Amino acid sequence: MSAQAPRPIAPLLTLAAATLLIEAALYVIAARTPPDVTLGVVQKIFYFHVGTAFAMLLTMVTGALLSALDLVSPSDRIDAAARSCIEVGVAFGSMVLISGPLWARKSWGYYWTWEPRLTLTLLVVLLAIAVLLIRGLASDGATGRRIGAALAVLAAPASALIHLAVKLWGGNHPSVLQGGGIQSTEMRIAFWVSVAGLVLFAAALVQTRFRSLRLQQRTAALELDLSAIALRRAGRGQA
Repeated sequence: MSAQAPRPIAPLLTLAAATLLIEAALYVIAARTPPDVTLGVVQKIFYFHVGTAFAMLLTMVTGALLSALDLVSPSDRIDAAARSCIEVGVAFGSMVLISGPLWARKSWGYYWTWEPRLTLTLLVVLLAIAVLLIRGLASDGATGRRIGAALAVLAAPASALIHLAVKLWGGNHPSVLQGGGIQSTEMRIAFWVSVAGLVLFAAALVQTRFRSLRLQQRTAALELDLSAIALRRAGRGQA
């Protein structure tokens, strides 16, 4: 257990950068970007909806890749990093599933439709929740860790399909970047600043959660060491 957890300053700096970018995005969105001709002010949800989707996909794919690495070469450090990414991915996935229907209600006339991208997003979030439940409910921690990691690996291809869903299967979901959905300079600035801020915010959460999990792992290891020492002393006393 010699590996060092990240220093507290790292997530604080990341959070500070994320805060500045999100505040800048809020200003540009509120004061500079024009309202959509069809959707009006509701369209502005899109800046944060897509940003949270970016953060969800990045954390889910990273968590899946780290889980695969942990299956090949088990490491408490890698396991903690994978869990951190998946947990944050669930949080941002939930935000995607909340903000999306609000936009859809105004755009499509209803909150939800089982179109490919929406359905895949829901499935990926449910898959990640299942991973966390298996990890938390398994009576054997090692077994739960392996099963959870194996299940988490599926998040990578599923997340890739979310990105490709519109091209592969169509559906109502707009293809914002490829389809030219952001046209003015102000809209592009707001979009990319918002994406950068939300991705950095997700990174700060991952760093913080990773540090927390590493501390839990060290505490558990110390408790085992203390128990082993106590048993040895008790054995010597009986002898």
